[in-house]
Amino acid sequence: MVMDILKKDIKSLLPSGVFLIDLKEDPRSRTLNCVIDAESPVDLNLTTSISKEIHKSGIIEKSYPTGMSLSVSSVGIDAPIKEKYQYKKNINKSISIRMIKNGRSYSFKALIVDVKDDCVEIKRKGFDNELIPIESIDHAKLIIKFS
Repeated sequence: MVMDILKKDIKSLLPSGVFLIDLKEDPRSRTLNCVIDAESPVDLNLTTSISKEIHKSGIIEKSYPTGMSLSVSSVGIDAPIKEKYQYKKNINKSISIRMIKNGRSYSFKALIVDVKDDCVEIKRKGFDNELIPIESIDHAKLIIKFS
């Protein structure tokens, strides 16, 4: 119940285009871990300003009168892509996609070309560009390349 209220309160403090992905309490270290993502890249300035805004609001002190530390961070680069805004911010990047068709799972690699309505336009080697409904994607992850 406390976490539901905190999530709602924190969401109301986030700037437009920033999303609360997760909020977890670690009672052993007395830390509240807040994970955010955004339509644009998340940097240290954004996480710092959100942390300050949450502290200024007093919502943590209200829920934890004996004190609790706050950590605000972004999702990891290896986190799955689930939402339309995540596909949009990764246009021109390679992803690994898993889909389920006729009860069978299959995976492939593709380049995100565009995002239209609720579909992702992709380009696979040997295929024309394809529009795939986001809801039909079971799992998607960025392919991380090190130069």
